[in-house]
Amino acid sequence: MANVRQFVTSALYAKEMPTDGKIELAFMGRSNAGKSSLINRLVGSKIAHTSGTPGRTQRLNFFAMKGWYIVDLPGFGYAKVSKAQREIFGQAVETYLTTRQPLIGGILIQDVRREPEEEELMVKKWAYDRNLYLAVVASKVDKLNQAERIERRKRLEAVYGTEVYFVSNRTAEGIAEVKGAILGLGLAI
Repeated sequence: MANVRQFVTSALYAKEMPTDGKIELAFMGRSNAGKSSLINRLVGSKIAHTSGTPGRTQRLNFFAMKGWYIVDLPGFGYAKVSKAQREIFGQAVETYLTTRQPLIGGILIQDVRREPEEEELMVKKWAYDRNLYLAVVASKVDKLNQAERIERRKRLEAVYGTEVYFVSNRTAEGIAEVKGAILGLGLAI
């Protein structure tokens, strides 16, 4: 049995993924949204690799929690790899999101300063169509002043139709609220 709060495996194909049937929660977003940084903040240790270069996560990375897995997905958007390679990990993500049985939902991370684009709206539709859990996290809020925060919260919550968690991976602002949402699913973090 894998230890808690540690990297377990990296996969592109179902045969490479864990087979123990434990619940999975996918972390999704653009390549530079801060997915790996958020994972590290949530678990309180550096289990997910972070990089200054967007697009470094190119496989589905499984991290063992107590009785479940965090799954760090490759980001959509920019990645410094060939188009063919992007298509391979893009197909792996699509197959995972549409066929993986232990998957109960996801955490969608987006830069608070950006407007949701087609990919973010597709994630919203994916969760809604499958009746899966989806929490939306707006990262990098430390880069906004108070007036900008109010405007961005109003805008993002209107687009997503749900509460949006405002976080800063740098200052840990909002991390407790995201942890609370995960705990609300019955998952210990």
